[in-house]
Amino acid sequence: MDKRLSLYVRQSEVTYSVVSVSGEMTPRNDTASVAQLDDDSLLAVWHKYRNSDRGSSDFGKCDIAAKRSHDGGLTWQDEERIVACAPSDNNVQAPALRKLRNGDILLVCLRGHVGGESSTMDVLRSVDGGYSFQQQNPVWQKSAGQWLQGGSTSLLQLQSGRLLLPFHGGAGHQASQHNVIHCYYSDDDGETWNRNEQALDLPMRGAMESSVAELPNRELVMSMRTQLGSVFLSRSNDEGENWQLAQTTGLKAPESSTCLRAIPNTEDLILLWNDSCYDPVHHHYGLRSPLSIALSKDRGDTWRKVGDLASHQEYNFTNIGCDWLNDEKAIISYSVYGPNRICDNGRSGWDNPDVFDLHTAIIDKDWIYSK
Repeated sequence: MDKRLSLYVRQSEVTYSVVSVSGEMTPRNDTASVAQLDDDSLLAVWHKYRNSDRGSSDFGKCDIAAKRSHDGGLTWQDEERIVACAPSDNNVQAPALRKLRNGDILLVCLRGHVGGESSTMDVLRSVDGGYSFQQQNPVWQKSAGQWLQGGSTSLLQLQSGRLLLPFHGGAGHQASQHNVIHCYYSDDDGETWNRNEQALDLPMRGAMESSVAELPNRELVMSMRTQLGSVFLSRSNDEGENWQLAQTTGLKAPESSTCLRAIPNTEDLILLWNDSCYDPVHHHYGLRSPLSIALSKDRGDTWRKVGDLASHQEYNFTNIGCDWLNDEKAIISYSVYGPNRICDNGRSGWDNPDVFDLHTAIIDKDWIYSK
């Protein structure tokens, strides 16, 4: 077992692996997406930070890296950089993969431009099973205000074939703007994109880092990051054009990403989030620990906690992804950062921690129902 996995408490019936570890030249690894290829190998992409004067800050330099697994996610090899940060960018961040029904693989990733008040959502396409990617027309280019997906990347292909890309943003700087959620959609496999009109909004910092799942009846359910001490959900019945007013699930949460997924061949949902109490002096209103999983068997109306996949009071588990393997196993990606520390002002701090790794957990679908 990799020694980095021993930093925190894990589930004995779950398989864990380390994709990438932090170090002097790589201060941060997180926000991943995994695709299962035609030969059953796995392709993982994430943003990997360089050693720069901004360190592991959200505005530090990073590129999109990739690794492959030929043993179902137990080990990862063949690292390469597939999208590089440009001089006009703070970084290239938050990649999402989607294997389309036509066989192509799309990769979206965000170029956060220098200044922190504008971005471009790049689109790349692979027609050779994920071994090379070619640049396509962007979803948007040089936004007026920072638009992003953040720690909850999402690119969904609906039953109709429509591609849906939720995002959040505002009209100012990433660190200070008020955020609302919109969706871009494509009805031609990512050649062109349109934005829905209606914005989803919430108080304080707003509605952020949305994650969308589609139910068999074509209803869409969205979870989101908030500063309101709970996981909120919204719903759409017209493929993402319009969304209902977001409502609390009653699940307590800090300000952190969530990940919502439909369980294949069922009407059920799973939610990955931090089951943590609100803390007004914490940098994100509470610990991002534990990393928990809940099950809903009634379209998200009620939830039953299944368990904690990772927990430790001195470490944080966030920027969560989840992809299904052969419709039977879920591979869950998450960042691990810590240990926690207190700054001179008495508040907890999180910049440049000793550890900022990318890990995965693989769970069987049956395990979710057995708990």
